[in-house]
Amino acid sequence: MDTSLSGEGSQLSTTVEAPPQHAGAQRRGSGSRMAWLVWGVGALCYCAALFHRAGLGVAAPEAVQRFDAGPGVLALFSALQLGVYLVLQVPAGLLADRLGPRKVITGGMIALAVGSAVFALSGSIVGGIAGRMLIGFGDAFMFTNVLRLAAHWFPPHRYGKVAALTGLAGGLGQVVSTLPLSLSLHSLGWVPTFLGAAALTAALGLAAALIIRDRDSSAHAHVAESEPVSERIRHSLRAVAAQRGTQHAFWTHFVLMAQFVAITTLWGGPWLSAAQGHGQSEVGSLLLVSVAGFIAGSWFAGQYVSGRPRRRERYTFGLSSMVAVVWAVMVGWPGVLPMPVLVVALLAVGVAGGAAMLAFDGARTANAEHRSGTATGVVNMGGFSAAVLIQLLVGGVLELVSGWDPAVGYRWAFAPVLALLVIGTASQWWSRDRALR
Repeated sequence: MDTSLSGEGSQLSTTVEAPPQHAGAQRRGSGSRMAWLVWGVGALCYCAALFHRAGLGVAAPEAVQRFDAGPGVLALFSALQLGVYLVLQVPAGLLADRLGPRKVITGGMIALAVGSAVFALSGSIVGGIAGRMLIGFGDAFMFTNVLRLAAHWFPPHRYGKVAALTGLAGGLGQVVSTLPLSLSLHSLGWVPTFLGAAALTAALGLAAALIIRDRDSSAHAHVAESEPVSERIRHSLRAVAAQRGTQHAFWTHFVLMAQFVAITTLWGGPWLSAAQGHGQSEVGSLLLVSVAGFIAGSWFAGQYVSGRPRRRERYTFGLSSMVAVVWAVMVGWPGVLPMPVLVVALLAVGVAGGAAMLAFDGARTANAEHRSGTATGVVNMGGFSAAVLIQLLVGGVLELVSGWDPAVGYRWAFAPVLALLVIGTASQWWSRDRALR
């Protein structure tokens, strides 16, 4: 069955894919100031999206008081936010390929700003859920479209590095969502903090509308002749899914990103405070360790791994195996983790999360440029489908063991995370073996 699918993808390629670009097209946007400006504004928008995505992880203790909610409701907040993000990944990729990044990024920023304002002003569970779902809606369109800008403005051999830099920009957003957000919540309060975030997000949306351009107009003449005018959605999806590189990238993202999202978007803060016994200021600092690992992992992946297929597959599989071991330690360790072990575990979680950007390097290599947005959306579903399952499973287990000692309860709650990581790592190995055959 896989052979026939690959054959169909190849047949589609001969009818609609672009032929190899000549030297003029290869030079498009290479290092130009305009290319970096356009991508930079998009990257700032992605930075803001990551701040909103991860903000609940640090604000969870305040959210419990504000919404009078338990762990199950907090899990619902995060799961619905990530669920909206997940459902919209393929549409986001298709819109990136058809409407262009400028319109989609601008619309996404508006949704993020409105969602943050609703979350700031609401005191009810329904209002909180509505705010988080709007945030998930806006977040869904950011990463895919920033990578689409990279595909349009930079030559193919630089795409992997620009994708890694995009991950770095997201890491900066998560830095702001850790200790700085915690300090703002304590000094300014809930409403000013999230309303201020909404105002800054709206300003970035305006900048995106004014500055972003979908592609380098000087290179358009070279590319327009070779790109297809249109392609059926079903054909795009089938062609992307048929590529073994897409399948391997999906499972890579499934493992590396999901476990990082599990720690930084919701459960890291409550786990560190309730089960590990750390105060709120310490929680922000410890989560910052994981985010610093994410930034370092993104930089290293872009500098030394991207664009090298065999090295990429070996590196990502090694990291997937490593995080499975880390989560096995977190599940199996009796009592509170010693500080050195905890710091190393959080750092490993972050480094692996940063390396998840390599999945998009693999997907871009395996697919035609005019399907790059669709391929990014399909691969992005890997990590966030696992993330949604994790949020729901961890919250459900915590509700069941609510009367237990928190240290023991979180060990049981993290067991499903470990199971998903093992499944994803095995699937990654299976697809890697077939890809190298």
